Amino acid sequence: MATASVTVRLIPWDDPAFTAAFERVADAMREKGAGLDTPAACLELQELLRSAGYEKATAECDRDVDEALSHQARIVVCRDGAPR
Repeated sequence: MATASVTVRLIPWDDPAFTAAFERVADAMREKGAGLDTPAACLELQELLRSAGYEKATAECDRDVDEALSHQARIVVCRDGAPR
């Protein structure tokens, strides 16, 4: 099985509390064997961030077929909802 390669963009990237919350949630997901390279994982990430106090947090996974087959993904995680 290929190792997942995930690029994460945090918005805002300069909020230390939000960054720490994301890192805690991502670490907890990895500890239970979940990667961040699927839409289902993004949904779980979003739900966990919301339960951690970021009620408007969103997580979106973007990848094409080749990226999906090679376990790659780009994820945008927003503290205050998806940018318009």
